[in-house]
Amino acid sequence: MKPIYVLLTACFLTACASEPATEPKTKPEPKTSQQQPVADEPTAADQAEQDIKRQLAKLSTAEKVDQLLYIGISGTTLSDADRSLLNNHAIGGVLLLGGNITSDAQLKTLTAAIKDAQDDEALAFLGFDEEGGRVSRVPDQTFHLPPSLTLGQKNDPALMQKAGQALGAMSRFYGFNMDFAPVLDVNSNPVNPIIGDRALSAEPDDVARLGVPLMQGIKSEDVVPVIKHFPGHGDTTVDSHVGLPTVTKTKAQLEQLELVPFKAAIDAGAEMVMVAHILFPALDPDNPSSLSEPVMQQLLREELKFDGVIVTDDLVMGAITKQYGLAQASRLALEHGADMAMFSQAGAYTDVHAAIMQGIKDKSLSRADLDAKVTRVLRLKQTYDLADTKLIPTREQLTEQVKTVTDWLN
Repeated sequence: MKPIYVLLTACFLTACASEPATEPKTKPEPKTSQQQPVADEPTAADQAEQDIKRQLAKLSTAEKVDQLLYIGISGTTLSDADRSLLNNHAIGGVLLLGGNITSDAQLKTLTAAIKDAQDDEALAFLGFDEEGGRVSRVPDQTFHLPPSLTLGQKNDPALMQKAGQALGAMSRFYGFNMDFAPVLDVNSNPVNPIIGDRALSAEPDDVARLGVPLMQGIKSEDVVPVIKHFPGHGDTTVDSHVGLPTVTKTKAQLEQLELVPFKAAIDAGAEMVMVAHILFPALDPDNPSSLSEPVMQQLLREELKFDGVIVTDDLVMGAITKQYGLAQASRLALEHGADMAMFSQAGAYTDVHAAIMQGIKDKSLSRADLDAKVTRVLRLKQTYDLADTKLIPTREQLTEQVKTVTDWLN
């Protein structure tokens, strides 16, 4: 019996060995109520906003105030005092007027010196008034464009685009990154002493249709266009360089005429607006528009939905200086809605800066509002090539662009 038992046992073991092994049961994954999303890569816009926040965080309160000042300088060369100011403070912008300019070589040397004096991480806007016609700062007469009214009479948006490109190229050629143009005032008053042929037309719809491509042409050359003079200087009988003009229209009348071009430009992406020194009693019976919360905050920000940079016209003008001190006016402008206070008076920085710092201490300008203003300024600076890393047009290229415009008129 033993051999049979052994044989049966061996067969049994062989049969068992030939069966496949049972796979061990795996432990089921625990159920989660929600799948964790994969983090998206930050977009370019997100990255840009983070960069702005980092820049803002690096600035002291005093430096934030610096960013809101658009200052003038003295003379035709950069003085030691102005060089020191630009070197030691985060100034937001520098403007040059006719008295700062004598020749091609001098102007290029001056704009280069202004840039060299600045910290590479806190570059300033560098702006001038180049409209063509009688408001032209470029020293070479061959680059002068006809007045806006002459261009406007062609009623051709394509021509306006080319004119804007020429103005932008002109600005970069001489070292500027900002042009206080286009003029969007409507020339509705024939006895207006300041606008006249600086306006594109006496019809608001024409100014809107032609002003927008002019603005876009300047921008296409990587130069900041500044639309002006909000809410509209076209129906005044007083030059604001001399005194304070008053426009007695109702708000409805302003909406039908003066505001039409500005609304069109804002809807088309305007990034910077210059506010005029004009009293509009229907909007604010007490303050000129450049110092008015109803004009800058309620009308421009809230009603017209403008989210760019608001800059005052030069506060060193009779419309302001006959009623306010420069430091007081600069403080009021920022407290009431402006993002940048502009003043061409060299040497005024210390008093203006101190007045605004006092406003922050007094809480008439909140820190949250201060940060919002600086953020808008930094955001606009980030959009443009302030460091001149792109190609500057040659004289030949600029000459050709100007010729394109003038030939179009013939």
